[in-house]
Amino acid sequence: MYTPRFLEGEAYIHRGVVHIAKGYQHPPGFIVAYPRYNLLTKTRLAEHERDKYELKYYWDCIKRKVPIIPQSAHVYNPRYFESSAVLQLKSTLESILGVELHITGSSLVTEEFNDVDFVIYGASEDIVGKLSDLFNRELLKRSEYILTREYLSKHSGLPSIQDYLFLKKNTILHGLLQGIHINLKLVYYKSGFSKCVDPVIECREFNGVVKVEKPIRPHIIPSIYLVRINGEELLMESLRELYSELPLGKYIVYNARLEYRESGVYLVPDSGSLIPYTTQ
Repeated sequence: MYTPRFLEGEAYIHRGVVHIAKGYQHPPGFIVAYPRYNLLTKTRLAEHERDKYELKYYWDCIKRKVPIIPQSAHVYNPRYFESSAVLQLKSTLESILGVELHITGSSLVTEEFNDVDFVIYGASEDIVGKLSDLFNRELLKRSEYILTREYLSKHSGLPSIQDYLFLKKNTILHGLLQGIHINLKLVYYKSGFSKCVDPVIECREFNGVVKVEKPIRPHIIPSIYLVRINGEELLMESLRELYSELPLGKYIVYNARLEYRESGVYLVPDSGSLIPYTTQ
């Protein structure tokens, strides 16, 4: 029997809608999760449809409102995978990497997919090395076409398409395997927490220039970098795959958060945008 992990990318069914979990820490008795797919129509929810399925909760732990569902919601694991192309692809990649993959995204609800999203929980630098080797040997292949399609379906706006291609030029998280576009999300934790584990004491908005000086954990989320702002060193942390794999250099940040936590000071760009300074 599958035990819920309460982690990024895990799918739950609540009120007939598939919700996707976000992050690794959750209010007791609840899961931070976003409504994404309608099981009746087997389609992605339009933005205007999501409001009626979102129960917003202000969680003082992270000093922000988040959508939640009850922890009693069932993990969504459709049985049709037993004979699907998605399962075959999953099996192939698992045998190559030697780890368990979990399916997320649109292929949870339909077999008419343009790409397949996988999550690896408890991901290590060993997995990063294996993926890099697969790209070096061209068993997994990068493609500007699939990156462009990824951008248009998920990230259009800021950054620009030129900036996005710059950010992902050496990606190991997007590639072609057996002619199918796969997206990988590597998650540091093996299981989440039903409590506050890294409380935000105070936060404020930040807009300005940040220099990414050193990757600490760039491929695995939460991704972490050593950055410098106005001569001061601090950490930048992101749960967004968009801000994984950042090249070193200067960036312009809009509507980000400076979070003063018990564990230190963090710049968190997830609610805003981060744009390469060199392209401006």
